[in-house]
Amino acid sequence: MKKIVLITLLFFTSCQLYVTERKDVTLSGKYVVSKLEISSVDQNQTKDESYLLGSTYRNPKLPDPFNVIPINNFYIHFDYSTVRMKLVGVLPSGQDIWFYGSEPDYIFYKNFGGTPFHSGYVQYHYKTKDGNYVSVTFLIEDDGLETLQLRSSGAWFTGKSGEKQVMTMSLTRVGP
Repeated sequence: MKKIVLITLLFFTSCQLYVTERKDVTLSGKYVVSKLEISSVDQNQTKDESYLLGSTYRNPKLPDPFNVIPINNFYIHFDYSTVRMKLVGVLPSGQDIWFYGSEPDYIFYKNFGGTPFHSGYVQYHYKTKDGNYVSVTFLIEDDGLETLQLRSSGAWFTGKSGEKQVMTMSLTRVGP
């Protein structure tokens, strides 16, 4: 009887709860868009398009700065809580000048929906140069050491009953 109680007690006290940690996203650094893909996901009326080095994506229906994206010349900078977009220039000291996200108009992002197998989403809100407030949500498809792949939640440019298009940006880290 003592053996059974001891084995039962040992069984219940020695079991550990299996814990799976959330995938750690490392959104930090200065990235350049090295490839852009536009895909139709609902009512596929237009062909999918890829934009590579030397090409420029233009869509006047998107908010600035996403309305014109020159491949290999469109920069986004993430640190641990803010995002900056549209590199304007560089000071002689080496500091970058950003159109969106610089002091005092910081753009704070949130990372949510992460699981052990899925990096989750990044979402932020900002005010465009026209004064409109925009909410941006990207699915983090891949978070590599020197790369990042973001997929937009999509947009209906011809109304809710029309075609939905999704943008996938392949980003390459170019700086801290």
